[in-house]
Amino acid sequence: MEELDGRFQYADAPRPGRRPEPAARPAPRPNPLAAKSLEWWLARGGAILTSLALILLYDYAVERNWITPIVRVLGGAVVGAALMWSAGRIKASSPDVVGLREVLLGAGLSAWYITAYAAAILYQLIPVSAARLVFLALTIFGAWLALSEHRSILGILALGVGFMTPVLLPSRAPFVPAFALYLGALTACGLILYIMRGWLLVLWLTFTAFWWTAGTATELVCCHELSGFSRISGSLQLARIAMTILIVLAGAAMVRTPLLRRRLIATGSDLYTQPQRSAQSESILGAFALRIEKLSGMPAGMDSPAMWIITIVSPLLSVLLLSWIWRGVDGAVWGLASLAIAAVIYRIATASGMDEEFTHVEATAAAIWSLTGLIWLADSIGNSTEQSESFALLAASAHAVMTLAYLRSSKFRAPKAVALATSAVSLAIVIVWEMMLDSLPHAGYETLWTTAELAVIASALWIWWSSRTPENPLSPPSLFGIAAFAAFLFVDARILGNVWPPLVTASFALAGTALLVAGRDRAENVTIRRLGALTLLIVVVRLLLIDLERVETIWRVLLFLGCGALFLFTSHRLQVPRDVQSG
Repeated sequence: MEELDGRFQYADAPRPGRRPEPAARPAPRPNPLAAKSLEWWLARGGAILTSLALILLYDYAVERNWITPIVRVLGGAVVGAALMWSAGRIKASSPDVVGLREVLLGAGLSAWYITAYAAAILYQLIPVSAARLVFLALTIFGAWLALSEHRSILGILALGVGFMTPVLLPSRAPFVPAFALYLGALTACGLILYIMRGWLLVLWLTFTAFWWTAGTATELVCCHELSGFSRISGSLQLARIAMTILIVLAGAAMVRTPLLRRRLIATGSDLYTQPQRSAQSESILGAFALRIEKLSGMPAGMDSPAMWIITIVSPLLSVLLLSWIWRGVDGAVWGLASLAIAAVIYRIATASGMDEEFTHVEATAAAIWSLTGLIWLADSIGNSTEQSESFALLAASAHAVMTLAYLRSSKFRAPKAVALATSAVSLAIVIVWEMMLDSLPHAGYETLWTTAELAVIASALWIWWSSRTPENPLSPPSLFGIAAFAAFLFVDARILGNVWPPLVTASFALAGTALLVAGRDRAENVTIRRLGALTLLIVVVRLLLIDLERVETIWRVLLFLGCGALFLFTSHRLQVPRDVQSG
């Protein structure tokens, strides 16, 4: 699979009108071990047996206390240095093969990590804080090795151990400002590696590990504030400020890193190289890129998944963690902050044309952030009345309508998909709620919740009506109309069923009749006619299975007469042409 004009196509696809040539049968691969001499096997076997003997001798010496802890630590440091020196004497292999040089470099780095860990945890020769500094220095050194050797595996090893340091070398009461500096240095190393070499795995590792570790540190600050006993050392206010600075800077850096990488590659400088990827990696990344291209309607690259996800998610996580750190701030403030950021980003997206895909990402991010801000604001308002779910549902439906109405003539496709997904999820919540909930807490709650449900239904009907096409009346937007009508029937059954059950059947009959009459004589209204027919079928089922058994005789007669008359009226209206009726 290769990239042509930003699109991924199969390079070996047969051309039309040309008979594909039969694939050549691959030549048998020679067995490299079969050609080795007896001396080669003896030398390798002797090296392995000698290594095992040295390991056994080391264990025996440790058991007899011949080798003290200091000697063991010094021995580990010497072994790591010897491995690094040996790697320097070996010529680097090709970029797509991990050779002995790379193995020795990784082994030497691992030996030093293990030595520092043993010196602090097993033998208590150095403080744990000193071991953390050693781990940080080794991580920076490993990142430098990865850059100079053009080997992503060394960067992954160094960053992986670096981010695992708080787990490997824990502290009972960590000093949060120092931890923030440590985490910031690790994140900077990971982002620099990606900018210089384009290793997506390093970028994903940095993104995931940073937010996981920052969330853990934020939890420590929150627990310290809520529990009242010391979980961290130093001032709580200083810890908050340090984590705030770290989260803001790291979130902003992650948003800009993918775009910065693209711009630096476009300069043509030799400092920034393209990574070597296997055929399997190319296939996987290409498949994801095609998905994004289908969603956005524009060419996508190998780094597009990282650009979309990291750019959109990082600010959301930043605001979320900041709200945990500053718990005293009202939730409405964070909602308004998200709305303000979304407005600014969308303004930038519509005015900027430097990178078309990133502009689309910014517009999509603005849609998601504004949705988050509205729900956050609605939840904060609803908490005072214990009806946050109703306010959130209202906010979601309003956001879907406003987004689609504002972007009706826009080139941005992904924000429209966000609005459609919001409406679909809201409809699903209404339907599931009505199917599973027997009763609402109190009358005031029921009134506001029903209002929110009707708003969701109305927004979904508007989406269907504004998106329908005469050429394709059964297009996917019709699903919104069908789901909205189903939700309306559920809400209608709950409200009228609490008043008097026969009203449910009567209202269904009226609704089905109205749909059938309104949808006649127009090809684009086939969905309306089918919904009307299905509704009348539901009426017949209710009459025979529910009303025939539960309704009193006189009301049962009147109900059957009314529905029968309505059916006859509907049949008459469908048979008479529209021009005759108007005349």
